[in-house]
Amino acid sequence: MLRAFPRLKKKRDWRLCSPRSDTYQCVAWAACRTDDKWWPLHHPHFYWPPGLPRITPLPNPWLPLPPTPVSYLVQGFATLGYKPCSCREFELWYQKVAIYANDYGATHMARQRFLGRGWISKPGELEDIIHKDLGDIEGDMAPNAGTYGEVNQVLKRSWGCAIKNGCFPRCLGHELKFALFRAWWCLLKLKWKRIPYTAAW
Repeated sequence: MLRAFPRLKKKRDWRLCSPRSDTYQCVAWAACRTDDKWWPLHHPHFYWPPGLPRITPLPNPWLPLPPTPVSYLVQGFATLGYKPCSCREFELWYQKVAIYANDYGATHMARQRFLGRGWISKPGELEDIIHKDLGDIEGDMAPNAGTYGEVNQVLKRSWGCAIKNGCFPRCLGHELKFALFRAWWCLLKLKWKRIPYTAAW
């Protein structure tokens, strides 16, 4: 984890909050989903709201994916009630997500916890992490640097909209489930596994 986000080495206010999983990734987690992977990509393994633009993979699977415009993610999350905003800080009665991008395109999304208690990220197939600031997982903007780049756009929606979309109860359910996982690991004195990081895009 620290190889992926070197800025976390200087921080003590972050923690792992779930087991590793390849069932979902950062964009799905930002949308409060753990049952599928979300990305604006024409591929059967990725969900995206119907009727919205997607990128098309190149015929050669060894070539990198075409760049994903940040605007595609903005449009996708608009279907969940999110609108662009300029403030990263916590605002009462609002839930926020952040879109990261490097010089190639969008790379990652993070979701602000209810009541503003930090941000949650799902780095590829690794564990979910809670980090205090969005800048904690920012990095080099070069596409070959293997980092997420910097925050490009913040979106927000009202808590009422989050409840209407079913996100609020799902978030509470995930919080409870992961709290039970952490308690179980502590009782059994299990250690988190560490694996080398590879970029998820």
